[in-house]
Amino acid sequence: MIMSGYRHHTWEEERRAYNALFLLEREEFVEVINSQNANDVLLNYKEVLAPTSLRAVQNALICLISSVCRIAIELGVDVELSFALSDYYINLLETLTDEESLLALSRQILLHYFDLAQNASRQHYSKPIIGAMRYIGRNLYGVCRVSSVAAYVGLEVHYFSKLFSKEAGLCPSKYIMQRKLEESKRLLEELHTNVTTVAESLGFCDTAHFSRCFKAAYGVSPSRTVDL
Repeated sequence: MIMSGYRHHTWEEERRAYNALFLLEREEFVEVINSQNANDVLLNYKEVLAPTSLRAVQNALICLISSVCRIAIELGVDVELSFALSDYYINLLETLTDEESLLALSRQILLHYFDLAQNASRQHYSKPIIGAMRYIGRNLYGVCRVSSVAAYVGLEVHYFSKLFSKEAGLCPSKYIMQRKLEESKRLLEELHTNVTTVAESLGFCDTAHFSRCFKAAYGVSPSRTVDL
């Protein structure tokens, strides 16, 4: 959505961005949220969200809390806990009177929800499977082989495949394909990327193979998705 010359991200765009962020290792996550770029994102609309700069940053932080709260729920965090934390942090930010304190609070909020999401995921998946899913999420572009994933988590391929299938409900090769197709759909719908470029970027052997896989998953050809 574009209003007053500013582009506002859709919920789906934010959802994908936060999901990717929450796939990082904790050390990587901390590095990202402490970066200048993270501050710039929060300050992006400071001139348009309210009459004063401070109020605008407070409003931007409320938007961030609202998004992260819901992402955490999708990742398995208890619904009531997630919303209770949301209320707590919104009330807390109203007591802060300078931008630096608000930026520090934003980092605290993100890390708190990150840790809750990690704890929730550990209740559903073992450590090797969590590591495998993160590895796959970071290696969607190019060829991502099951053997490479198994090696990354330190397991023999056959044992890893059985463990992954048992915990995730589908074999690792199908999970990799599912994640690649989800990413291809994003590239086609949001960025209008050329079908051949998408197929090559995501490691499909050729465009025809990619098109067959895409149509089997979504019921339409990738070229049709670009046109929509």
